[in-house]
Amino acid sequence: MEDDEAVTTRKIICVCVIFAFITGGISSCGYHPKPSVDIGQTAPSFKLPDLDGGEITLEKYKGKIVLLDFWATWCSPCRMTMPVVEKLSKEYSDDMVVLAVNMRETKDTVENYVFEQSIQSQVLLDKEGTVSATYGAYAIPMQFLIDRSGIVRHIQTGYGSNMASQMRAQIEPLR
Repeated sequence: MEDDEAVTTRKIICVCVIFAFITGGISSCGYHPKPSVDIGQTAPSFKLPDLDGGEITLEKYKGKIVLLDFWATWCSPCRMTMPVVEKLSKEYSDDMVVLAVNMRETKDTVENYVFEQSIQSQVLLDKEGTVSATYGAYAIPMQFLIDRSGIVRHIQTGYGSNMASQMRAQIEPLR
C-alpha cells in the first residue's frame, strides 16, 4: 500500500499535467504546423465574399496595413482574440484595416455571431477553406500582419494575455 505522501504527489502531478493540457488547448484551436506563408514574403492575393455579398480582394487595401484574422465561431480562443482585434482596428483605423476571415462556416452562422458580438471588422467568408489553406492557417486564431506594400511582417497564432501589446509593437513601425 502506498503512503499518503506518494498518493498526494501523484495527484499533484496529475493535476499539473491536466492543467498544462487544458491551457495548451485554450491558446489555439487546431494543430500547429508551420504557416505556408513566411514573414518577408508577399502576401498571397485572394478574392472572398463579405457578408453583404460583395467580393473583397487583398489588392483593394494596397497602401494600407492589413491584419488578416483567421477565425471560426466555434473556436474559444478566437472568441478571446476578437475583442482584442476589434480594439486594434479602432486604434489604428487611419492606417490599418482588419479582414476577419471566417473559416468554413455558413453565412447564417457567421452573421448571427457577428451580430451577437457587435463585430465591426470587415468579415469575409472562406467557405471552402482555400484562402486559409493558402496561408497555412491550420491553427486558429491566426493573424497575418501585412505592410502597406503587401509584405507579411508578423504572424501570430493563438491567444495570450499580452496579445494586444505584441500586436501594437508590430503595427507601430509599419505606420
